[in-house]
Amino acid sequence: MAEDNQEFRDPVWWQAHTPDNSFLGFVVEQHLNTSDIRHMNDIKRQNQSLVYGKVDNFWKDKSGYLDIIHTYMEVHGTVHEKGTVHMPNYVKNHGILSGRDLQFLLRETKLFVGLGFPYEGPAPLEAIANGCAFLNPKFNPPKSSRNTEFFKGKPTLRELTSQHPYAEVYIGKPYVWTVDINNHEEVEKAVKAILSQKNEPYLPYEFTCEGMLQRVSGLIEKQDFCHGQVMWPPLSALQVKFAEAGRSCKQVCQENQLICEPSYFQHLNKDKDLAKFGIQCQTTETVNEIVVPSVDEKKKHCFLQGDLLLFSCAGHHSIHKRICPCRDYMKGQVALCKDCL
Repeated sequence: MAEDNQEFRDPVWWQAHTPDNSFLGFVVEQHLNTSDIRHMNDIKRQNQSLVYGKVDNFWKDKSGYLDIIHTYMEVHGTVHEKGTVHMPNYVKNHGILSGRDLQFLLRETKLFVGLGFPYEGPAPLEAIANGCAFLNPKFNPPKSSRNTEFFKGKPTLRELTSQHPYAEVYIGKPYVWTVDINNHEEVEKAVKAILSQKNEPYLPYEFTCEGMLQRVSGLIEKQDFCHGQVMWPPLSALQVKFAEAGRSCKQVCQENQLICEPSYFQHLNKDKDLAKFGIQCQTTETVNEIVVPSVDEKKKHCFLQGDLLLFSCAGHHSIHKRICPCRDYMKGQVALCKDCL
C-alpha cells in the first residue's frame, strides 16, 4: 500500500471478492421422472403463495408484510422446526419436502415469497422454472460487509441490492418483482399485478443442462491456461465506461446493460492504453488497491494497478473516477460475450 497516499488507506478496499475467476455456475434440477413431468401439465395453479424460508427465525418481524399477501391468497411454508415462534398461525406449513414434492407444490403456487434471507440461493430460480412469480425483497441501502453482520469478516466488497440480484437484473418482470417489503402499498400493488398475470415456466438458458455444457465448453476451449497468448473473452468486446466517485465498475457496467469483465483490466493499466480511450494522464502513480485504474480528472493524474491480483469490479473511490472494462453478454448466458463462441 502507498503509505504516503491518504486517499488509499481505507483497509476495507482490500476485501475484494467478485466473480473475478471463471465461474462454472450450476444447473437448476427438476427431481422428476418422465411420468412426473407428464403429470405436471395437469396440475392447476392455485391461489396460493409459498414463503422462501425453512428456518423459523427467517420469518422474524415479517408479519406485516405477510399479512398483506395473506389478504389476497393462502400462505404456505416449508419450515422444519416443530415449534415455530415467528411464523404466523395462518401459514400452512408442509415441513421439509423432498425435491419431487417441492416441485409439485411450486407448480400449483402463484407466488414465491422472499423474506430477505438467505441471499442468492437457487430456490427462486426453481420457483420461476415452475411458473411462479418471485417477490424479491429490495435492500436500500445495499447490504455489504460495511453494514451487514453476515458479510463482516468475509473477503467481499459486493453490495447486494436485493435478496437475489441475479433475478432482479437478468430476469425481472413479470417473473421477478423487486419491492421494499416495508412499503405496504408497494407490496400490495405487486401482489395484485402478479395475481392478474399468468406466467409460463421459465428457466434462463444458463441454468439448464445444455446451457451449463455450453458455458463449460466455452470456458475450457477458448481460454489459454498455459501460455496466456490468446485473449479471451476477445478484446473486441471491450467497452470502457467511467464510474463516478462513489460508484463501482459493477454498477456502471450494469446500468449500461453490460457486465464488468476483470480480465480486461490489464489492457487499461498503462497511460498509453488509456490514451486510446481519450484519457490523458499527465502524471501516473502505481498503487496496490482494488479501486484502480482510476483518474483524478482535475489534475489529469492516473492511478495504475501495481498488483495484478487486485483488479476488481467491486469497490468505489470517494474522489476519483474509476476506469471500467465492460463487455456485452449473451442473453441467458451472462458468462459469455456475444462473440465468445
